[in-house]
Amino acid sequence: MSLCSEKTKWPLPDFDDNEQPHFLFIITPPYSGSTALAKILNTSNRTMLLTQRGEGQFLIPGLYEGNRWDSTREINYLSIKAVWLHRYQQIKQMNPKINVVIEKSPPNMIRIEKIASLFNDVSFIANNRNPYANCASMLYRKFETAKHDTNQRKLILEMLANFWINRSDTIRKLIAKHAIPLLTYEQFCQDPTVVIKILNLPVGVSESINPFAKVKVKDYEIQGIQDQNDRQISHLKSEDIECISRILKPFSELLQFFGYRIMNV
Repeated sequence: MSLCSEKTKWPLPDFDDNEQPHFLFIITPPYSGSTALAKILNTSNRTMLLTQRGEGQFLIPGLYEGNRWDSTREINYLSIKAVWLHRYQQIKQMNPKINVVIEKSPPNMIRIEKIASLFNDVSFIANNRNPYANCASMLYRKFETAKHDTNQRKLILEMLANFWINRSDTIRKLIAKHAIPLLTYEQFCQDPTVVIKILNLPVGVSESINPFAKVKVKDYEIQGIQDQNDRQISHLKSEDIECISRILKPFSELLQFFGYRIMNV
């Protein structure tokens, strides 16, 4: 790879290592409500997102190109530090009150310890969502379901259920190792104020967050936090639920850890 293409893939903008925010990392699978959570946390005048979606991975081509979930990929961690701190320091010049960066790129979880070690002040919150709703959301957001026959649809759902298992197991291990607070999508929807109680942010930041704010997520109308699980699961056919349940059944203990259970048709 040429030096020019390497710099494009892993940019290294200037940054001041002595000017760092508090990084709040949301450890989450994709399609699990983390965008809504991040946007609620960003209602404070002291917080910011690195990108509109709250995912700093999209500032660094080397992070988002290719298989983002490949734990064996070679990562330029100095580029991550440089790009994220450069963006923070740019924004802080315009708003000096900001001192917290909320970062929620889902693939962070497979290298979160290394990423967190780049920065001086960090905290974490873990998030997860009902596996049936998660699979349904990914099925209809990422795959053109009308183009797939019954067997193809089954294979896709098996893959998505296994994604949920693998990512949830990673989250559970991180929670156990680092005593990370867990807030599921369902708990957050039931009572958005819960998040305020479990955050470990600089003094005064948590109190400046508005958990009842209306936010824009994906193609939904601007609205307060609402549980979309029933609507998502209603898109699944009975054979879809049976397929997902068959994959999940050997992992009932993992489901129970997050407060979920196997669905019966």
